[in-house]
Amino acid sequence: MKLEAPAVEIAKHVLLACGLILAVGTITGLLSRKVGIPDVAVFLIAGMLTGPAGLGLVDIQANSPLNQFILLFGASYILFDGGASLRFEVLKRVWITIVVISTIGVVITAAVTGIAA
Repeated sequence: MKLEAPAVEIAKHVLLACGLILAVGTITGLLSRKVGIPDVAVFLIAGMLTGPAGLGLVDIQANSPLNQFILLFGASYILFDGGASLRFEVLKRVWITIVVISTIGVVITAAVTGIAA
C-alpha cells in the first residue's frame, strides 16, 4: 500500500473543502431565491450546519491560510453583492441614518475601543 505525500493529502483536503463549500453555497443560494429569504442569512445558517459545530462536513483550522482565503472571499462577495444590488432610491430614503452611522457611530465606536484598550 502506497502512502501519499503530505502535500497531496493537503491538496485533497483543500479541494474537497472548497468543492463542498461551493456545492452547499450553490444549493442554498437557489433555495433562498425560491423561498425569498436573503441569501446571506441562508449562507450563514448553512455554514453553521456544515461546519464542525454542526454536521462536521468541513473542518478548517481557524489560523490556516485556507480559512483566511475563505473569509476574505466571503466578505468581498457580501460587500460586492450588497453594493451591486443597492438602489439609489433606497439611499435617498435612508441618507440620514447612513450619515449618523458613518459619523456619530464611528466616534462612539472609537471612544469605546479607546477606553477598552
